[in-house]
Amino acid sequence: MHDFITLSKLLFKSNYKLDLHSKKGKQSLIVGFVVFLCLLPSLGMFYMLFHSAFSTLNLDLLILQLGFSVIGFLVLWIALFMFPSVFYFSNDLTHLLVLPVSPTMIIFSKFIIVYISLFLTSLLVTAPMLAAYIIAGAKISQILMFILQLPLISLAPAFMVGIFWIIVLRFIPFFQNKDRFNLITGVISIVIAVGIGAASGFMSGTSVEDPAALISMLQNNPETLSLLTQIFFNVPFASKAIVNLSIIDLFIHIIIVIITGGLFYLCSKYLYLISATSVKGSPSKKKIKLKSIHQTSPFFSYFKTDFYKLVRTPAYFSNCVLSGLVAPIIMVVVFMALPDIEEAKAALAQIDITKLINLPLYLYLGGMIVGFFFGSLNGISATSFSREGKNIPFMLYIPLDFSKQLAAKVSLGIFFSLLSCILLLIPVHMLLPYPIYYDAAFVIGALLASLVVNFLALLIDGIHPKINWEDETSAIKNNLNVVFEFLASWAIVVILCVPFFLFDIFSYLIYYTIFVSIVFVILIAIMYIFGPKIILRSLKKGS
Repeated sequence: MHDFITLSKLLFKSNYKLDLHSKKGKQSLIVGFVVFLCLLPSLGMFYMLFHSAFSTLNLDLLILQLGFSVIGFLVLWIALFMFPSVFYFSNDLTHLLVLPVSPTMIIFSKFIIVYISLFLTSLLVTAPMLAAYIIAGAKISQILMFILQLPLISLAPAFMVGIFWIIVLRFIPFFQNKDRFNLITGVISIVIAVGIGAASGFMSGTSVEDPAALISMLQNNPETLSLLTQIFFNVPFASKAIVNLSIIDLFIHIIIVIITGGLFYLCSKYLYLISATSVKGSPSKKKIKLKSIHQTSPFFSYFKTDFYKLVRTPAYFSNCVLSGLVAPIIMVVVFMALPDIEEAKAALAQIDITKLINLPLYLYLGGMIVGFFFGSLNGISATSFSREGKNIPFMLYIPLDFSKQLAAKVSLGIFFSLLSCILLLIPVHMLLPYPIYYDAAFVIGALLASLVVNFLALLIDGIHPKINWEDETSAIKNNLNVVFEFLASWAIVVILCVPFFLFDIFSYLIYYTIFVSIVFVILIAIMYIFGPKIILRSLKKGS
């Protein structure tokens, strides 16, 4: 047991960089705390939703089943991508196998790492749900039974995902290549995101904000809840154990966890090591074949080289390009799936929106907000130098002005940021009939915000790039520069929005917009002029 605990601690520190004695560990802890603060509004929303449902409806069993099903989907989503990363692509198995510990101990130590993440994630739903259940007047015995379910509810889905990946990676060698795996799972994530978006759009038509309407929908369509409980077959027993204080249902839930855990153990014992030791990681150096670059402009040639490297390296493509496209695709699909969209279109078709509001101004502001949001999501500029790794000295000595290199890198981030922003014009045009040339205001606003975000991200990564990595995925994952970019860009948004709550800005919206735009232009000019010098000085010190 002592060896198991020691090995689990070692893997936990290795995977999450949480060695509090190191600078990176402390930084990770601070970032985690900031992320938790950012999630507080979501926790409050979940609490209000569950509290309203528990207080006004006498359907505790149905509400608990729905809540636990949401947790099941959340666990399933995260485990599908996290399990292969920890078990197969962490590059630590060869080091662990030489240790004086059994393979079973290695397997379950890795599982503990996955389970801790899943458990903490499930608390985002279970904690507000439990708080709402307590405030709504639950008995002490029901509260204790609920607490007993907390560590159990995510175990069965985690074991099932583990069994799935062990079988797939053992008998389908196609997935054993890390680059190929990252690319395919990235595409799958978009497909799942589109499905979730379509479901959200459908559900929004049933007033999900009103728990009574949601419960009524489930009662009138019992096959929906039946499907959920068939997928997460432990949910009915967990819910009945709490509401009915049933020891039998608790025992059945424990039996389900034991059976799935036993199946996971057997699969991992006989199938895991064979496939895990044959997994192919990303090569340390990626040769990008550019058959023809006949451009006379060195800037464009450099941009094109970076572009090909980004889209042809699966780790970069899935983690930077695809991840940045997921959110706008979800938003578009949600909008298109709204049940009342046709009625809204018919009503708005009778209105000349350009006469009611200053449409170019609002499109410009909308583009600016969207530009800040999507510009900070893809992490392309925030990993520009990190992706170079040990090749950074090469950048310092090639016969191309360093400022032009930076311009090419920031242009790449701006290109994909604008692509995400422009996707949102699809639902806007579906709803509002207005001349397409008005979109120029939206694009200009998005471009200005994208310039600020991407220049800022480039500056952050240039000052402190993550250059020590084993493969391309490591250059992106656990890179705090991406988090810093996100926090910095949204700090700017918060600062800009504060005056709306303190003063009557709407009366002077045009002047405020002009003022903000001038500030952004000045900020961009400062970063463009002084950024290359600051980054060059920092990179020379690092190299």
